[in-house]
Amino acid sequence: MKKAKHKLIFLPDPSSPLVFVDFALRHGSLADPVGKEGLASVTLSMLLRGTVKQSSEDFHRTLDDLGAELHLGKLKESLRVYGVTMGKNLPEFLDLFEEMITSPRFDELEFRKVKDQFKSALIDELGSDEDIAERRFQEYMLFGNAYGRITSGSLKSLENIELEDVRKFHAQYFCAEDAIFSATGSFVEAKLAKRAKQLLDRLPQRNHAVVTAPAPELPKGRNLLLLDKPGRTQAQLYIGASGISFRDEDYLPLMIANHVFGGGSFSARLMHEVREKRGWSYGCNSWYRGGKVPLYMGMQAVPSNKDAVGAMKLMVKLFESYAKKGITKKEFDFAKKSLLNQSAFMQDTLRKRLDNKITAELLGLPMNYFDSYGKRLKAVTYAKVQKAISRKVNSKNLFMLMLTTVSEIEKDLPSLKVKAKVVRKFDEDAVKLF
Repeated sequence: MKKAKHKLIFLPDPSSPLVFVDFALRHGSLADPVGKEGLASVTLSMLLRGTVKQSSEDFHRTLDDLGAELHLGKLKESLRVYGVTMGKNLPEFLDLFEEMITSPRFDELEFRKVKDQFKSALIDELGSDEDIAERRFQEYMLFGNAYGRITSGSLKSLENIELEDVRKFHAQYFCAEDAIFSATGSFVEAKLAKRAKQLLDRLPQRNHAVVTAPAPELPKGRNLLLLDKPGRTQAQLYIGASGISFRDEDYLPLMIANHVFGGGSFSARLMHEVREKRGWSYGCNSWYRGGKVPLYMGMQAVPSNKDAVGAMKLMVKLFESYAKKGITKKEFDFAKKSLLNQSAFMQDTLRKRLDNKITAELLGLPMNYFDSYGKRLKAVTYAKVQKAISRKVNSKNLFMLMLTTVSEIEKDLPSLKVKAKVVRKFDEDAVKLF
């Protein structure tokens, strides 16, 4: 059988006593079958539940003896297993790492435990207004698109997942050509490259067509979803608008623009107007979510019930003004300088630099995408930002969500001009609404 091409990324650092190891797959929860959402995440969790050679208990005892750690990254477009060990223990750690990746035990009892943990986490989520509002925001806004299916699945979808599904997912998607093996720390590069290839050679020597999904389209017009939860004194507010991908030429200009509108600064417009001037919410911010395709721009606030509708109206009004007029030159200068200063911290350790290179590879970006981030940010002009806002920021189509006790705000709702309004219980599964 022809051997697969290996993708290796190494950043040696002889001065470090540690070695960070990362195994990434170009598949994530987008590959979950419909009705079995959560399968990719459950499969990844099962890697930490023992190998063919070692039970779960023995596996973790070996890990403890090495003084090493392992962590999982469960994303929609990729899966990650990463860990850290002392450089002197690297050979033994890689033996365990290889067992975990290539020969997981997939024990029935451990599988039941993992599913129970997933279910418990979802039940706990229902008790957190912030967590359930964020979940429902994505599920309803992106309904019908694979990006709207939550990585951890649902109580219903987890019931449909069997151990055989986990075995099939591992056999189907854990392939050598779809894997990226990376490391940074104290190691000899040639020696580690040889060992990494040995690990990858134990996986099926092929690739699997990467599961993709189109960029989601927001419902037309301004639509409001009210999630009714009894006994609330505060409201969780979310507003969704069109997004942007890393690959778009307007990405960096819009990062500057968003820093002005609702980024992580107390001088951002949302924070200034909603928190500083009116005291309606402790925090009020905006952000972009994207990957290989543009997903959405989100805005959030947590006002008291009496201020909920007023805060939502104000956030929409501020967004309308931002979409129409853009930002001022003074705001641009401040935001650009702030982001340039912050950009140094994106690359201030080899571990971050390695993670950035893995991210670039997974997203299909140039390998130096994050290395050149500061340089490209410095080249962004005020004119480019204004044009990007004009092209990409649309206040006509907005998805608005409030999680609150609806009876507490009902009298104020008519003042919120929307195309459609729907009331649902907070614990109901998402359906198509708009």
